[in-house]
Amino acid sequence: MKRRNSPRVSILIPVYNTEPEILEQCIESVVSQHYKNWQLCIVDDGSTESNVLDVLRRWKKLDRRIRIKFSKKNQGIAATINLCAKMARGKYIGVLDHDDLLEPSAISDYIQLIRRSPKADVIYCDEDKIDLDGQFIEPWHKSDWNPDLALCFNYVMHFVVVRRKLFKRIGGVRTDYEGSQDYDFLLRVTELTDNIHHIPKILYHWRLGPDSIAGGPGAKPEVFVNGLAALSAALERRGIQGQAVDAPDAWKGVYRVIRDIDDQIKCSIIVIIIGESLEATERLVSSINNYAPRNSELILVTSRPEKELKDMMGIESENIHILEHEEMANKALAFNAGAKLARNEILFFLDDTMELTSESSYTEILQQAQRDEVGAAGPKVLYANGLIEHAGVIFGPHGIMGYANRATPDNFGYAGLNRMISNYSAVMGLGMMTSRRLFTEVGGFDENLPSAYWDADYCLKLRDLGYLITFTPYAVLKHHIEIPSITSMNVEPDATYFRSRWQERIDQDPYFNPHFSRALEDFNIGAHQA
Repeated sequence: MKRRNSPRVSILIPVYNTEPEILEQCIESVVSQHYKNWQLCIVDDGSTESNVLDVLRRWKKLDRRIRIKFSKKNQGIAATINLCAKMARGKYIGVLDHDDLLEPSAISDYIQLIRRSPKADVIYCDEDKIDLDGQFIEPWHKSDWNPDLALCFNYVMHFVVVRRKLFKRIGGVRTDYEGSQDYDFLLRVTELTDNIHHIPKILYHWRLGPDSIAGGPGAKPEVFVNGLAALSAALERRGIQGQAVDAPDAWKGVYRVIRDIDDQIKCSIIVIIIGESLEATERLVSSINNYAPRNSELILVTSRPEKELKDMMGIESENIHILEHEEMANKALAFNAGAKLARNEILFFLDDTMELTSESSYTEILQQAQRDEVGAAGPKVLYANGLIEHAGVIFGPHGIMGYANRATPDNFGYAGLNRMISNYSAVMGLGMMTSRRLFTEVGGFDENLPSAYWDADYCLKLRDLGYLITFTPYAVLKHHIEIPSITSMNVEPDATYFRSRWQERIDQDPYFNPHFSRALEDFNIGAHQA
């Protein structure tokens, strides 16, 4: 009798004219699993190579846990996966491509997670690729469940294990999206459960080959057409107003969701003026006038006398309000003071070192901030010299936190993340948008963090309430400051206070894989993983 905490896992392998040696290795990777309560369900999709059939017949005789069926005609991968699933008797099922490999500990690691989290419905792991020489290359260390990134591409990929009841509930994979059936399946199954787990270990090896999408987007161009169709169908099911398009400035197979903006939503732009010269303030206000809607409310928080600032800048608009405030050194306090005057639904935080660079600097952040499930949204921020300052906040670097890809060129970044809308644990406060309701609900920014981390603290409070924090690369702001040194990223005594509240989050950032080095912010693999 099997113990209740040792459930059977059914592995599905759709096969078609696989090179016999590679097929042998694939099946052997299942047979060699440390965990023994598995079932292997193979359907041959009408292979025309007799040696492929010979391999399958031999394995069927060798192990009673292996079930094999032979289709008389080729029906495609999606239909074949469903035929495999009909043979499955395990509590969980997972699909293994016919030329790929599992690590010997793979199923064991999945079972260990299920024992820790018995409600787990969907589980995935990290992976790499197998080159033509059989070497493991290009490790892909993934984020924990990241719903916004999943709307950009199928970042989950392999090896997805799902509860069989859930697989059956959604009707398995769909033949309408051949080649992208796994992406369509991921989008549909994750609409039905929040119990989605990630194992940060490389347990799956994806084989490169001339006909494999792993080798490049030119191998199967129809895959990307069907992927976009699957995403468009997901938007319709979820009631998301907008459209899915191919992402600009990214590789084929990366998509972008452009959301309609509610015309009724208005924004209060809160600016703290920290400099002595009015030049920076005029630059920022000019960019706001150029690129923000005319119905936006602008609140300037400054230590200058209101009349002096109005006279020097010629301010007359009824949508501009000036708040005299003495404690400008405490940014959290100054922003909180400005927020108390705000009348609109969305708060947009800036200081006079910032500059909007286009209309999208405003609208693209608002696309995300207007969403009910998003607590705060932030843009890509570039230093004046064009290097990245902020592409999401990551916890762990410098012993506390850093900005993703800080002080690096504005290119694709690790796995293209610089070009994709994605969830992070926090975003930078300058350029952040959030709802006034949520800001009030959590008590605004913590004024015990006068110099640093007030923005990260705010985002983590929202995360505790179940809200997403979203980074969008399609909004770009410029920050007119010198690039700070690494040592200046750790600010005391704010850091000590922040650690006292959030040490567990610092140690375990769900959006920053533990394989990455904490020495820098550029997603390099740590020394112990090199």
